[in-house]
Amino acid sequence: MKDTIIKRNPLSDGGSDNNKLVFNLLLWIAVLILLTAIVSLNSTWPLEFNFLYMLSALPDMMFFTYSMNYFSIRFLFRRKQTGIFALWLFFLSAACAILIPVLHHLIFFNLFYPRVFEPSSWFSWKNIPQNLILLWVPFFILSIRTFFMYWFKSEQQRLNIENKQLLAEIQLMKIKLHPHFLFNTLNNLYAMAVTQHADTPGYILKLSEIYRIMLYECDKEYYPLFEERKLIDNYIELEKLRYGNRLSLDMDLPAEISGSILMPPLLLFTFVENAFKHGCRNDVENPFINIRLKISNQCIEFESCNSIPDLKPAKSKIGGIGLENTRKRLELIYPHRHQFTSGIENGQYRVKLQIPVFTQKSKVQY
Repeated sequence: MKDTIIKRNPLSDGGSDNNKLVFNLLLWIAVLILLTAIVSLNSTWPLEFNFLYMLSALPDMMFFTYSMNYFSIRFLFRRKQTGIFALWLFFLSAACAILIPVLHHLIFFNLFYPRVFEPSSWFSWKNIPQNLILLWVPFFILSIRTFFMYWFKSEQQRLNIENKQLLAEIQLMKIKLHPHFLFNTLNNLYAMAVTQHADTPGYILKLSEIYRIMLYECDKEYYPLFEERKLIDNYIELEKLRYGNRLSLDMDLPAEISGSILMPPLLLFTFVENAFKHGCRNDVENPFINIRLKISNQCIEFESCNSIPDLKPAKSKIGGIGLENTRKRLELIYPHRHQFTSGIENGQYRVKLQIPVFTQKSKVQY
């Protein structure tokens, strides 16, 4: 069985080397322009002076930004050690803020502008807050990218874990296709064989077809909708052996279903099985099940309604794990593309589902 229900491109830690280079180049060009513009607002010096002033501090800003980005990845995102990260932030901020005037003294007033323009007191503690802004602005910009990169990566890992858990639960559901159903069906088939009922071979074939689909078709991420229809038809025919005329069954299903329409295995079957398991099986009076399936060019609409016994189980138990798993599958496979409701209405249990139609060609969208 494949490991995932849905396929999404995982987000790498930074993409290719070319992408990294382009991003970082654009980052520092933007930082130099932004900081130069900010400093120029309250400066009497020409724009060229302020730009070269920022450029001379660039090595210090780059060292601080990439060092703190490394520590944020290591201590915030991976180890969740906020205290250690805060200590590094304090230490490097102080050290690099003090280093900026040193760079101005050694580089700016040595290579770019004559030292005669340098203030007599080239180091001043009053400039530390301004220097901290020069350090924190590029680090903040890079941190936004790092945050979203790791957030998307974390979401991808969470989705993969949920997918694997759901696949395990679905596999268990296939293996366990309720023992009560198998037990009762075999008993009914035995009784039919004893009386040499003419339909016995046909019902044995239906049971065989159910388990063929369970064993071989349901191992796929998606299979043709007509396989789901066939599974539901055979299941209902075998369940009708138990109820006979006591069950009122109303089914409105398409006569033909295109083989190109795909869907996740057991999605609709879960609703039908629950209608028998939690409704009719416990209703000793006049159980009923109504099933509707409508297919258009854009969507698949499914609705089931079944009776519930007077002494019904607690509301939270109706539907069981199967419906909860189905709800999770819908959120993973059709995010923001489906409508699903289930619950008791007017003394009946009703399920409504609407999902988009997709084929092998459009499947990659999901």
